[in-house]
Amino acid sequence: MTVLEQAQSLFEAGEFGRAREVALEGLAADPDNMDLVRLAGRAGVEIGSDDAVEQLRRVTELQADSTRAWSDLGDALAAEGRTDEANDAFRKVLEIDPEDDSALTALGHSAFGAGERGEAVSMLEQVAERTRGASTAAISLVEMYRTLGRPEEALAAAQRVAAADPGDALHELDVAELSLETGRHDEALEAFARLREVVDLPDDEVAALHGMIKAELVRDRKERALELAREAGAIDTVGRSAAVLAHLEADLGVDESPDDAIARGATTFIQMREVPPSRAEVDALLDTTLSDLRGALSNGDRTLSAGEDG
Repeated sequence: MTVLEQAQSLFEAGEFGRAREVALEGLAADPDNMDLVRLAGRAGVEIGSDDAVEQLRRVTELQADSTRAWSDLGDALAAEGRTDEANDAFRKVLEIDPEDDSALTALGHSAFGAGERGEAVSMLEQVAERTRGASTAAISLVEMYRTLGRPEEALAAAQRVAAADPGDALHELDVAELSLETGRHDEALEAFARLREVVDLPDDEVAALHGMIKAELVRDRKERALELAREAGAIDTVGRSAAVLAHLEADLGVDESPDDAIARGATTFIQMREVPPSRAEVDALLDTTLSDLRGALSNGDRTLSAGEDG
């Protein structure tokens, strides 16, 4: 195995510090090997080395027509918060290849952060149109449309992403919440039901059930919401469903749940509170559960911990 192959293998394994060391050792014997310089720079970005940017800049000086070299430099500059310089590097990429999706996506994100939202959306729409899949640009468009108060477009974007990457819980959550926001209650229920199927852990399933409860309450289907609350209460390790169940049982005049353990939970909740939670409190709790699930999914952690009861 050559020095370059060894360094590359370490880099791909996530051993960035060791990859950089091997690349630098190789450069001691072959200082003009741009593949090693590039690898040392990229590994340096990962571990925050002070000289990573200059190493990658050196590659662009010797390979001025390489989109890969300019992209690497842009990424390194962005990692250091040198946004204007990073944007210059990404624009250089587009000068060489006007259809480079990674560079256009990076510029779109930068423009959005700078408040140039129309331009940002236009850039990412170009990428999403070309890629037609669950690309970074397509996923980012969902949140951008949301931020801009364009829920119909956000929903359409979320549906395209979910279709391209079926079984992803976060995509299903996007579709479910946006369907609910735009008044598509049946579609919201279907999406929350799919979400329930793809999450791995009981409290994640509880969150999906809470979404279904929310959709049924919007339509004033309280009996069905009560059934779902009982399902949620049977698997809820955090205890949030007790408040929902207490509200619905009191509202519907139901004395107790069929399951004794769930009934005790709801009864205890009422005793502690003296009065059942209001509809506004239940709505806020359901929203919090879904928000917490979104945070967990976004962080790659699909579990709602028992200490997060609100």
